[in-house]
Amino acid sequence: MNDINRRVDSTLLSFADDTHISCAVRVSEDVHHLQNDLGTVYAWVNDSNMQFNEEKFEVLRYGTNQDIKDNTELYMERGMQITPNAHVKCLGIHSSDDATFQHLIMQSVKRARGMVSWVLRTFSSREVQVMLTLWKALIEPILDYCSQLWLPQKCRDIQKLEAVQRNYTRYIRGMKDLNYWNCLEALGLYSQQRRRERYRAVYTWKII
Repeated sequence: MNDINRRVDSTLLSFADDTHISCAVRVSEDVHHLQNDLGTVYAWVNDSNMQFNEEKFEVLRYGTNQDIKDNTELYMERGMQITPNAHVKCLGIHSSDDATFQHLIMQSVKRARGMVSWVLRTFSSREVQVMLTLWKALIEPILDYCSQLWLPQKCRDIQKLEAVQRNYTRYIRGMKDLNYWNCLEALGLYSQQRRRERYRAVYTWKII
């Protein structure tokens, strides 16, 4: 795979079996340039005796130039159009064409709530140790995953994510009559917002 970006001017990134190619498109000629680079990659695939799964081809378009979006297309090797999508998932992260992570936050909250419901249906114990173990093993990773990238700034997004932990802790034995912050203190937990801020600080420190 190391030479897949040979003779490609656009930005090409690969991880395991996922490959992404991107470039800035300011005029329609830039789309032709990107299509030519796709053709170069298709040629590399044939020369390497490999094959892309064209059913998984996706296009994500950022920007406000609606004219270019409406009047330009990109094609697979066999001539079929690659369908533009509003959201594309890459390595577990949903990127959206509005350059926000609203869709990702909604999906994370939905998945986490679903896991909370499964835990409460499946396990009868509400003891602290059991509930905390299940939370940290099954639910918290969903809310933490790659949060350094999508750390929310809007109050409504912060509250949606916080509500998952707030609702879960109410089911833990002895926590029902405590307010949320006293509950976190008793359980030795950070708030979700604090966890995300801490992850970003640690990540930045590692980069520096």
